[in-house]
Amino acid sequence: MQTLLTEKDVRFVVDKRGHKRAVQISYKKYIELQEELERYAYFESPEVQERIRKSDEDLGAGRYARFSGKKIDKALEWLND
Repeated sequence: MQTLLTEKDVRFVVDKRGHKRAVQISYKKYIELQEELERYAYFESPEVQERIRKSDEDLGAGRYARFSGKKIDKALEWLND
């Protein structure tokens, strides 16, 4: 997994006593973080979690098929059945 933020990406705002009170990041980095969170949130939705659980059950029960790259049409047909 890639690191989303490094120390070079942030600037700490400190008070008069030197205590860190806030963090600033560039707008570009903010957008990158938002996009990453949105991608991650997709996998946390109840619907996707249920599909992942069902897929794990199917794999565990041997309900899958293998296809070579040359037979992609057959693989797509199998998925639609």
